Amino acid sequence: YKQGIENGVKGLRIISSDELRRLEPNITDDAICALFAPSGAIVCPYELCIAAIGNAMDNGTDLKLNFEVLDIKYESGCYEIISEYETIRSKYVINAAGIYSDSIAGFIGDKSFNIHPRRGEYILLDKECGEILTHTIFRTPTIMGKGILVTPTVDGNLLAGPTSVDMDDKENNETTSEGFSKIIEEASENLKNISFSKTITSFCGLRAVGETNDFIINSPEDGFINVAGIDSPGLSASPAIAEYIIEILNKQGLELNENKSFNPIRKPSHYFREAILEEKNRMIKENPVYGKIICRCETVSEGEIIEAIHKNPGASDIDGIKRRTRSGMGRCQGGFCLPHVVEILARELDVPYERITKSGKGSKVVCGRTKGKK
Repeated sequence: YKQGIENGVKGLRIISSDELRRLEPNITDDAICALFAPSGAIVCPYELCIAAIGNAMDNGTDLKLNFEVLDIKYESGCYEIISEYETIRSKYVINAAGIYSDSIAGFIGDKSFNIHPRRGEYILLDKECGEILTHTIFRTPTIMGKGILVTPTVDGNLLAGPTSVDMDDKENNETTSEGFSKIIEEASENLKNISFSKTITSFCGLRAVGETNDFIINSPEDGFINVAGIDSPGLSASPAIAEYIIEILNKQGLELNENKSFNPIRKPSHYFREAILEEKNRMIKENPVYGKIICRCETVSEGEIIEAIHKNPGASDIDGIKRRTRSGMGRCQGGFCLPHVVEILARELDVPYERITKSGKGSKVVCGRTKGKK
């Protein structure tokens, strides 16, 4: 609390249990008081990342996907970043490789830090549960993080989690019954009336944790910058981290000139769904595919899915469509719309239906045809 005051967090204060319950009537009777941060906000992390990358691409940035770095060498004043199929030369490298950032640093001989993954499991509930809460409710933090939180999402669902378990395996993002039990137990200690029977999906992510329990931002060699161990609250801190990296690059001789033609405007992903009726009718008249609803749970049209495939950065699999349009994120979790999404992807990308995957290599949805055209 004192640190928050010193850092100038606007409106930060301790509130009584009575005031807490006026703000959130479904808080349990065990709550004694709370630290209230009115400047706190909720954001959709994947939509933010997609929008940032897309805006960079719209302004001339190249995006390389499926580019596994096999080695980095320094030759003639440039770093050579080597993959199986391509080598890129660059005077500057920013290592923001998450749980593999220690491996990337190791290519240039930097063994100063190690990263281990920390498993975080979540439970997502149906939108009909979202109205029981209006703020994000955190528990008292520990050395393992802020604990199990309960929060509404920007799309109206209720989200509970994450767990916090240190791991060795950087590829293991499986959910567990133990994790679900912990989420249900601790979330229910903070909030009454959570209907976990209305869970629509669950998932797990791996956070990159460094040995210092703090962000690792340094430059072991000129032109090479580590941005590692960016655990919570990394998303909130990312604009400040970017400004700090710019300072480092400036000191190392990078000339930064303002792009006078830079366009900061990007059309929202859900503009059709959120448009007023007259605007929707106008768009459908201009392009009838906007009048064909593919995902009934989230009211996503074929037009939005086609746009997601061709708009920077273009979606090429089912999860890519899901994160851009919310098709498949509703109550049925793609039970009705998935075949149509696969069909649209195959048609727009001009690839066989069987080639479409859920999330890249090793996740094919269809093995082959049982009848019809070969």
